[in-house]
Amino acid sequence: MSEAGAEPAGAEPAGAVLAAVGELRASLAGLESQAAREHDRAQAREAVISRLHEEVERLRAGEARALLRPAVTDLRRLRDDLLTQARSVPEGMTRDEVTTLLGSYADSVVLILERCGIVAVRPAADARFDPRQHQVSGITETGKRDLDGLVASIVSDGYAEADTGLPVAPARVIVYRHGPPADQDGAG
Repeated sequence: MSEAGAEPAGAEPAGAVLAAVGELRASLAGLESQAAREHDRAQAREAVISRLHEEVERLRAGEARALLRPAVTDLRRLRDDLLTQARSVPEGMTRDEVTTLLGSYADSVVLILERCGIVAVRPAADARFDPRQHQVSGITETGKRDLDGLVASIVSDGYAEADTGLPVAPARVIVYRHGPPADQDGAG
């Protein structure tokens, strides 16, 4: 028989259960504290990552401006030259003189592009049309089969990377297309 107030056989004393609960509470408090520290560290890492990202973006923008600065300087000078020339164009300027003047400004732009690593590429007339290098701006019909697919004339130069030769912008060209000879005087 059991005595009054005695615990049943196989049961742990109440003190042992309370001690185990106390240990569990202490373990949970430790885990909560550790989780809070890890959360604070994660927030600190996120703040550092965010700050570094902003710094990288600021450096990239500055680097891009630094890379473009020589071209911007050249373009500013070109603009100033164009405005100065526009204010001082003589009234009796001939078409040939205007053509020469505008050609000199186009040459200045070519030099600016070269300093940026881009070269002007002018295809040869009668060169074979190459869709990687040329863009068709028009077609000229021809009765000569051997001219079919050749460049008839150049509308504008193309541009390529100076070091690799890879096209940046295709040359715009007029291309010959062979067609049947046109009827003369409507006779067939």
